[in-house]
Amino acid sequence: MASYLVLTPPAALRNNEDARFIVDKFSWVAFIFPAIWLLFKRQWIAGIAVAILQSVVTILTSEPRAMLAGLLIELALRLLVALEGPAFVARRLEAQGWTLRSVIATDDLALAEMIYDHETAAQATASGEAAWHPPALPPATTQSENRTAFGLFENYGER
Repeated sequence: MASYLVLTPPAALRNNEDARFIVDKFSWVAFIFPAIWLLFKRQWIAGIAVAILQSVVTILTSEPRAMLAGLLIELALRLLVALEGPAFVARRLEAQGWTLRSVIATDDLALAEMIYDHETAAQATASGEAAWHPPALPPATTQSENRTAFGLFENYGER
């Protein structure tokens, strides 16, 4: 199961329309094209560093004795970008002043948006702001433990 990081622009309210939902899961595009993916996501320094490292590894694998080491380094580099790429994007936004508002554990973006809308509405009514009613959630998600986990092996309370 993936988790979505919800970030809002600087000095924006929780229910801002410009909130970004960044999925925190393995990215196949980032695995296949790590440097291009990083540059496309405006991660300039990391993208250039990965491109340089990939060039060095390509030169390294031309030597028959170092081929296995070069392939392992390339695999590790691709896995790092594919697993941590979305976190790089979130950190860049936070450095620009965006605020991490919530982490929502779900596989569907539409459902993550609905859950965030309900959290926002509940906090707004608790603080006495204007009453706003989000759309109804599907029955299976009305009860949530509000527990999320980070890492490669997330169990979310399952056994």
